Amino acid sequence: MAAFSIGSWSFHALFETGKMSLFGYLESIKYRYRLNQADIWNGMLLSTEEDYILSIKQTLDEEGLTVANLSVDGADVWNDDPAVREQNHRKALLYLDIARKWGVQTLRIDLGVNTMKLSDEQFEFCVKRYSEYVQFAHDHGFRVGPQTHQPATLVPQNLKRICNEISMPGFGIILNVSRWLVDKEIGDEMVSPFTAHVQLDRAFVDFSGSELIQKVQLLRNGGYQGCWSLEYRGGANEYLEVERDLLTLRHAIRLGIGEY
Repeated sequence: MAAFSIGSWSFHALFETGKMSLFGYLESIKYRYRLNQADIWNGMLLSTEEDYILSIKQTLDEEGLTVANLSVDGADVWNDDPAVREQNHRKALLYLDIARKWGVQTLRIDLGVNTMKLSDEQFEFCVKRYSEYVQFAHDHGFRVGPQTHQPATLVPQNLKRICNEISMPGFGIILNVSRWLVDKEIGDEMVSPFTAHVQLDRAFVDFSGSELIQKVQLLRNGGYQGCWSLEYRGGANEYLEVERDLLTLRHAIRLGIGEY
């Protein structure tokens, strides 16, 4: 049975105006949209203090919710400044522990390279750092890796090269479908074997035609078995627009994987 979620960033406008909290998001996931999987953006967290993190864990347990993905801003593996890299590393370690406590399925820690080409130094450093994170993730039952939304991660060959070099089961990318800067026709297929979490957004995938069904079939043929997560980027009428997109997404995915 296909699992669905909604990225909490889909409600960023409501959050920024104080009309939604992380707890409100979890309540909406459970009771408004009737889902059992959360896709949490750390920008919604008010704190990383132990009591607050455990209160979220308690809510997840009480509502029977699983965290399909935890997306972390501000913990990028690479930065040109070594001091910032070390600061980001400490933040990444914090969120790896939060991921462990919440029992997440995937954790997004970005690559941080803002050019399409990786230098040898960048590649070697990122492989080394991710290998450390991946070992922890694997030991605690989840996967970790970058999201396809920064320049270097919008080149599928870069991700395949990193994956091949790490060669550990705890590594996996968070795929924004069809967002490639190069090789858009083959990018999703190229990375599907090591995709850990999928986000679909109508800005990059045609939600009104056959493209969405074709993408679902392509990813399933590549071995993807994870959650199908909606990301709405419009920033207006978020409750209703998300509901509309979720209905379309459910229909397309069930057609694509033959659940009807």
